[in-house]
Amino acid sequence: MANVVESVFRNRGARAEPWILAVLAVLVGVASSAVAVVLRGGVHLLSDRLDPWRTSPGGVVLPAAGALLGILVVRRLFREPGGHGVPAVLEAVSRRGGAMRVRSIFSRLFGSMLNVASGGSAGLEGPTVYSAAAVGSVLGDWFRVGDRQRTLLLACGVAGGIGAIFDAPLTGMIFSIEVVLAEWTLGAALPIAISATVATEIGRLVFGESGAFAAPPIHHWSTADLAASAGLGGLAGLLSVALVAAIFRMEHLCRAAGRRLRALRLTGACAAVAGFGVGLVGLYVPEAIGEGYETVSAIFRGELGGGLALLGVLVGAKFLATTLTLGSNAPGGIFAPSLVVGALLGAAYGEVLHAVFPAAGFAPPAFFALVAMAGLVAGTMHAPLTGILLALETTRGWHGVLPIILVAVCAVLVSRTFLRHSFYTWELAERGALLRPRTDRRILADLAAAELLDQDSVSIEVGRTLEDLTRVLPRTTRNHFAVVDRDGRYLGMLDLTQLRGVIFDDLVRRVTPVETVMDPTAPPIRADEPLLQVMDAFESSGRWVLPVVDAEGRFLGTLSKSTLFDRYRRELIAQTEEE
Repeated sequence: MANVVESVFRNRGARAEPWILAVLAVLVGVASSAVAVVLRGGVHLLSDRLDPWRTSPGGVVLPAAGALLGILVVRRLFREPGGHGVPAVLEAVSRRGGAMRVRSIFSRLFGSMLNVASGGSAGLEGPTVYSAAAVGSVLGDWFRVGDRQRTLLLACGVAGGIGAIFDAPLTGMIFSIEVVLAEWTLGAALPIAISATVATEIGRLVFGESGAFAAPPIHHWSTADLAASAGLGGLAGLLSVALVAAIFRMEHLCRAAGRRLRALRLTGACAAVAGFGVGLVGLYVPEAIGEGYETVSAIFRGELGGGLALLGVLVGAKFLATTLTLGSNAPGGIFAPSLVVGALLGAAYGEVLHAVFPAAGFAPPAFFALVAMAGLVAGTMHAPLTGILLALETTRGWHGVLPIILVAVCAVLVSRTFLRHSFYTWELAERGALLRPRTDRRILADLAAAELLDQDSVSIEVGRTLEDLTRVLPRTTRNHFAVVDRDGRYLGMLDLTQLRGVIFDDLVRRVTPVETVMDPTAPPIRADEPLLQVMDAFESSGRWVLPVVDAEGRFLGTLSKSTLFDRYRRELIAQTEEE
C-alpha cells in the first residue's frame, strides 16, 4: 500500500498551477464584478436622468442619439471594431490565445451604456462579456501567464461579469464553458466557478440578492402543461430563427450603406437612422424599447392588461426594435431582448390555450411566459444549458425546471434545423475563424507549413541531368526532389518512383535534363499557409509530398503527409492531455 501511495503522490509531485489559477480567478472575479457594477449602475442612473427627455416631444430622437454616440465611442474614441462584442471574444479564444487590449475593457462598457440607457433595444450581457473578458485577458498579461492560462482567465472574466450583472453565477459558468470555451474540462471549470462565485457575491452586495425578475406565483403545473410546452418550444425556435435572420439582414443593409457613408465620413449614420426607427417604435409602444425588464415583471404579476391583442403588438414591436438596434451594430447584447420576446410569446401562447381550451385547466399565461424565456435564449445562441439556467436564475423559477428544459431543447432543435450557426458564432464560422479546442480545425490552424519541412529536402537546378541527380541519391533517403531555377525559384517536382524506366539506363540518364521529366503540376505550398489549407492541397492534388515556397516562390523544402500526420498526432496528444 505504501508503494501505491508513493507512486500516486510523490513521483508525480504537487502541481502549483491549479492554485495559482484559483488565486488569479479571485482577482478576475473582483475586477469583472466592478465592470458589471459600473455598467448596470451606470445604465440605470443615466436612464433615470433621461426619463424627462423620453416623455418630451423630442424623445423620439433619444435612441438615435444614444446609438450614434455609442458607435462613436466604440469606433472613434477607443478605435475598436463595431459589432456585438461576443464574436470578438470568441475570436480571441480561437485565434489569439485569449489576447485582448486594455482599451477593450472600456469601449463597449461606455458605448452600450449610452445606447441602452437612451432606449436601444439591447441587453447588457454582450458589453459585459466583452469588457469582463478583456479584464481577464489583461490580468493574464500582467502576471505573464501562457496562452492557455490567459484564455482561462478570459473565460473567468466572462463568468464573473454575467454572474454579477444578472445575479446568476451558474449562467455565467455555463455560458463561459458552453459558448466561449466550448470545452468541458475540470481544469477549466474550477477557476471559472471561483470567479463566478466571487463576482456574483460582490454584485449582490451592491445590487441586493434578487434576480432580474420576480418569478410568477405558480408552484404547480400538470402533464398537460408539460405537453403544451413542447409546442411552445417549437414556436420559440421559429421565432429565434426569425429574429437572428432579421438582425443579420439588417446588418447586411447597414454594411452596404456604411460603405457609401464612410466616403462621406459619416461614421454611425446608419445606427442613428436605425435608432430613430427605434424611437418611433417607442413613441407608439413605449414598452418595446430599452431592456424591457419592467414588461416581463408586469406579465409575471398579471398587471399587463390588453390581452392577446396587446401581447401580439408587443412581440412585433420588440422584435422590430431589437432588429433595428442590434442590426445597426449599436453596442449591446441579445440576452435581454430574447428574454423579453420570449416572455411575450409565452404569455400570448398561454392566452391562446385558455381561449381555445377553457376547461383544460392549463397553468396561467405567466407560467408559459417563464418557460418561453429559456426557449428564445437557447434558440438564438444554440446554447440550451445557458438558456435554461438564465431563465431559472433570473426569475428564481425553479419550480418550472422540467418545462423550461423541454422548451429550451425543442427550441434549439428547431433553430438548428434552419440556422447553421448561432447568433454569436455565425460571423466567425462563415469566414472559418471559429476554431474550437480539441478539434481538427483548431489543431491544424495552430501550425504552419514552414514548421513541418522535411529535414533533408533536396533540390536540383534546371539544366542538370538525371546523372547529376544520381550523385545526390546516396546522401538522402528522399524520393521526391524539387527542380529550381538559378535563383532558387520552384519549377516542378521529380519523383523517383516515376523515373525507374529511365534512371537505370546509363545513356538516357546522361542526356536527359531534369526539367524534361519533372512534374510542373505539383502545386507549391506557401510557407505561411496554415495546415488547414495544406490538407486541402494534399486532398485536391492526390500527392504524398508537396513543395513549400516563400512569398517570392523560392523553394524552401518539401512537406510530406507522413511528417504532417506525425506532428498532428503529437499536437493532439498535447492539447488533449489532462489539465
